[in-house]
Amino acid sequence: MFFVRRAALGSAAGAVVGLVVGGIWGRAFMAVLAALNAEDHGTRTDDGFTMGQFTFGGTVNLAIVATIIGAIGGLVFLVVRGLRFGPDWFRTTSVAVGATVVVGSLLVHSDGVDFSRVDPVALTVGLTLSMPLLYAVGVTWLGDRWLGAGPTLWDRLPAAAAWTARAGVAIMVVLAGVDLVRTVVDILDGNPFN
Repeated sequence: MFFVRRAALGSAAGAVVGLVVGGIWGRAFMAVLAALNAEDHGTRTDDGFTMGQFTFGGTVNLAIVATIIGAIGGLVFLVVRGLRFGPDWFRTTSVAVGATVVVGSLLVHSDGVDFSRVDPVALTVGLTLSMPLLYAVGVTWLGDRWLGAGPTLWDRLPAAAAWTARAGVAIMVVLAGVDLVRTVVDILDGNPFN
């Protein structure tokens, strides 16, 4: 029952932050990019939205999807949470950097419309990367408050298991970082299909 309660709290924290970051902030940055790219209004984005067209149904759909993805992210945070170590600032920073790099490498791509037609490209990339960054900071802050300082899954396992998992996460972040940097360089060089 203890882990079910913690899973519910982690998922709820993720859902709340997902709604705010993905639903509200995501819609706001779409509006900024649409305003800067009026010539592309009517163009279909890679996620199926129509640039320059903000409908109630589209906004509700984005909010629902962001909340669901946020809830799943809250469960991921619940697992990763016990791997953090060091002072509070390092614990928050490591989650934020790791999430930004890993999720950013999945969101930023050199094919399609989002990063080839929308200008300025650097702003588009920056706003896209702001989503996992803000989400990670938000879910860390809210999740830690709601979950408290109780034991984590990793506290019940041998210390070697946690350090092995930390090494695996670190390798994943480095590989995702290399991929993200390569993709961003391709995009900024204006050669998205290299």
